[in-house]
Amino acid sequence: MKKYIYFTFFVLLFALVIGVFAGSQNDGNASQAQQDSSQNPLKSAYQDITWGANVQKHLKILKADLEGVSDAANNSDYIMLAIYAQNIVNDTQIAIQENDQYTVSLKLQDAQKEWRAALQDYNSAGQFLLQGANEAKNGTGGIENFQKARTFRNSGTGHLMNASELAGIT
Repeated sequence: MKKYIYFTFFVLLFALVIGVFAGSQNDGNASQAQQDSSQNPLKSAYQDITWGANVQKHLKILKADLEGVSDAANNSDYIMLAIYAQNIVNDTQIAIQENDQYTVSLKLQDAQKEWRAALQDYNSAGQFLLQGANEAKNGTGGIENFQKARTFRNSGTGHLMNASELAGIT
């Protein structure tokens, strides 16, 4: 599943670059009327490309975090699980803040919103995972929080797939 997510957004970035250049020539007048007058097609293309690169950067970081979670969970290492869960919380918060700094073209705005929703869900998953790891570490359970983390992770993955579709990668 993790490989699929990583691959999907690598393809998203590639399609984003191709789509920006092809789309900017086809709908220049239509998008010009819809876009803010201060955003020209070149600036929009640049924002789309840099946003795509930012998404790719954060996917690599999240991939490493999720691999750490998987390894820690497989070894019942709740100390490391808590560390990687905290990393997910921190890394998704940074990714959300950086995502919000981009003004992408109309073509990618819905994909950007879905990416943000995925990050928010992964952040929530990390928070519940952290609580569950701490509870398990202390011998007080953790199962309920692990289940909540799984629910948010699944929702985040759904948002990633939606972002991919909206960016035209299906």
